[in-house]
Amino acid sequence: MTSVLYILLIVLGAALLLCLGTVVFCMHAAKRVLHPVSKRKALDAWPDQFGLPYENVYFKTEDKVQLKGWFIPSEAYSNKTIILMHGWGMNRADILKNTYFLHDLGFNLLYFDFRALGESGGKTSSIGYLELKDVAAAVRFLKETRPQFCEKIGLYGLSMGGMVAICEAARNPDIACVVAEASYYSFRRVVSRWAWVHHRVPYFPLIPIILHYIHKYLGVNPERYSPKYNIPRISPRPVFIIHGRYDNLVPAAQAKLLFKKAGEPKEIWLVPGAKHNKCAEVGGFEYKQRLADFFRQHL
Repeated sequence: MTSVLYILLIVLGAALLLCLGTVVFCMHAAKRVLHPVSKRKALDAWPDQFGLPYENVYFKTEDKVQLKGWFIPSEAYSNKTIILMHGWGMNRADILKNTYFLHDLGFNLLYFDFRALGESGGKTSSIGYLELKDVAAAVRFLKETRPQFCEKIGLYGLSMGGMVAICEAARNPDIACVVAEASYYSFRRVVSRWAWVHHRVPYFPLIPIILHYIHKYLGVNPERYSPKYNIPRISPRPVFIIHGRYDNLVPAAQAKLLFKKAGEPKEIWLVPGAKHNKCAEVGGFEYKQRLADFFRQHL
């Protein structure tokens, strides 16, 4: 009897240690998601490399985070500005290379780094929720300092930037149109998929615990800000969803679901052979043509 009790205590102790270890791991994982120090990287491209005049611009968010970006004015006067937003672990230079051609179509362009990434301040990246404060600050900056250039505003976002573009357009009627490329469908789904693709972390029991601590650290449930809840509110303004047919992080099926939830007018292009964030690279000339046609028509 004593030996059975002894074994039972050992099993219970091991189970307790395993539970504690799991909780500690999940707490650490949640902090790594929200504080991606290793994801901040230096810029490797600037507008003047493509023959574009530009201004370095700075502006602060409502929670006092300073953001840095570029304002690239159209060669001839234009009252139309496109705000372009990068993905998680990226910076504004990463999307400049594939989108600067929009300047030649007569649009002003505003690029900026999200908080905790590129050259912007801040240490916390929320993969969407806090970044909504960043795009709101960008819109406010344009209206306060360059009102004559932003009578019409369009949004372009890649990956996390796509989520931010969708949510900002849903709440801000001043946004005329949206291009969301490789946007995720649900915060819960993208976190679980990223954990599995990069680290083979199974959904149960780890992901629900990690999501719990992300919620706790942010003080808000980021799932509420998922594009699937917001994209229906963009209509009747147009939205264009671009997605890689072979996206390994956000499966193309989720882009189809997002498209289904969007109201008219709407477009979707599933780029054959493209993985996550590779639509421009794979799409080539057709990518530029479709992007140009959308903004020409709707902005």
